[in-house]
Amino acid sequence: MPCDHLQSVSLLPLPRGLGGLFVAGALAVATPVTAGTDDPTPPTPELPDVDALAAVADRPVLDVTLGIWFPRLEGTVDIGPDGTPLDVGDDLSLDDSQAIFNGEARVQAGRWEFLVGGYVLEADGQATLSQAARIGGLLAPAGTAVASDVDVWSITGEIAYEVFTPFRDRRFPWSAPIDHTTGNRTADGRPIIDLRVEALVGTRVLNLEQEYDLAGVGTVRTNNAWVSPYLGVGLEIDWVSKDTIGFLDRIAFDVTGGWGPAFDGGNSIFMVRVDAAFHVTRDLAIILGYRLTDFDLVREETSFNGGLQGLFAGVRYTW
Repeated sequence: MPCDHLQSVSLLPLPRGLGGLFVAGALAVATPVTAGTDDPTPPTPELPDVDALAAVADRPVLDVTLGIWFPRLEGTVDIGPDGTPLDVGDDLSLDDSQAIFNGEARVQAGRWEFLVGGYVLEADGQATLSQAARIGGLLAPAGTAVASDVDVWSITGEIAYEVFTPFRDRRFPWSAPIDHTTGNRTADGRPIIDLRVEALVGTRVLNLEQEYDLAGVGTVRTNNAWVSPYLGVGLEIDWVSKDTIGFLDRIAFDVTGGWGPAFDGGNSIFMVRVDAAFHVTRDLAIILGYRLTDFDLVREETSFNGGLQGLFAGVRYTW
């Protein structure tokens, strides 16, 4: 084995008996010592890069929810000056459940969340007035057959911000960092248990078109739209269940509520969303939930105080 720090070696004559001894000693010193395979010192394990895992967990994600909503139209309608309040169920037979499409798209980036959603409902019914009623300036006697048609469409835009995350590295956005990187993290960097409380602001555009055909009397039509900005709160609980329930990657429960005034003559609109998401894989989930839109709307002596509520079922895919 060469030694770089030695420039030259001078060989001196040695007595005959000491030559072999010197060579053997030199070979012993030059031979490297190799540790045996039974070295008791274990190798140091490589720790995961916590910062890298957190960065992956907080990357912007897009999820799209497509589903079927089964709402019932409920409430009281009053059309025209001195109109007679009519129950959409008992008087107009408009309260049958409808299967309608409901879609939502959501982008999450850090503590921010952006959501866009909408639906379209068409409800119709055939009924007979049990008493005389004034509808849109027309007087219909008791026993008049009424063919009713109500169309509702709504588009919602929403921005939410996570203000309380007790299982994250920061409980509040303004708080000092806390150590939640160990014990509550999966191998891919996600919190095993996660709780988020959000403050949100949104805007809903709601269009209500009504048509009532009074047999032998005439037809009444209205078509109005309202804009409703609203404030609300949201609560979401996530559990990464793959180590406990093998066929589910994650289970999430989400409750959101909001209220705001309805401009252009309306009074208010209130909404509630409740979802349970069962993630078959990390990217694909089955959604079971409930939706409510309650509105108190007025325009030119015409009012509709009621709403839509019903169960929801769909699928969600995350990119």
